[in-house]
Amino acid sequence: MLKKILLILIFTITSNYGVEEQNIKNVMDTKTKQAIQILKNKSLSQKQKEKKIIRIMDPIFSYPTMAKISLGKTWKILSTSEKKAFSNAFEHKIKHSYIDKLKLYHNQKVVTLEPKKVKKTRIKLTTKIIGNHETYKIVNSFFKKKNSNQWYIYDVKLAGVSIIQTFRKQFSAFLKTKSFKQLLKSL
Repeated sequence: MLKKILLILIFTITSNYGVEEQNIKNVMDTKTKQAIQILKNKSLSQKQKEKKIIRIMDPIFSYPTMAKISLGKTWKILSTSEKKAFSNAFEHKIKHSYIDKLKLYHNQKVVTLEPKKVKKTRIKLTTKIIGNHETYKIVNSFFKKKNSNQWYIYDVKLAGVSIIQTFRKQFSAFLKTKSFKQLLKSL
């Protein structure tokens, strides 16, 4: 299970750069190969590997979108400052989880398939992680930013399980008995 989480998170990290539609497969394939090379580099400390990989992966994720989706209806009632605080805390949580899982990489083979446009502003990109005993399918969900040609990852699924929907269920359950401030503090 921890390997699965690593593999999800290796593809899960945002910035303001995105990627153009025609380049999604090549960019993801290149970034993945760069991350793998960093993980294999024995001359780097774990901390150096973490920082380098996050720098590589950051530009293709939209943490604000991920944060918004993960909070569901609660997002609408938050103030601008609360939204910003939650987005920052959520990004930190995702990256912290990601960093913890980097240690689990063990030379799996990675194959990126052709992207599939499922809607005018939605694309799914499947990547297969092939190990000695199991193959995992990771589906990166991209959205097209309004008034732009840039596409960003807003969700990642492994074996049909959405990272954002999982957080959404956890946050919803938490907020049934506790406040938003407590949720923010727990992140």
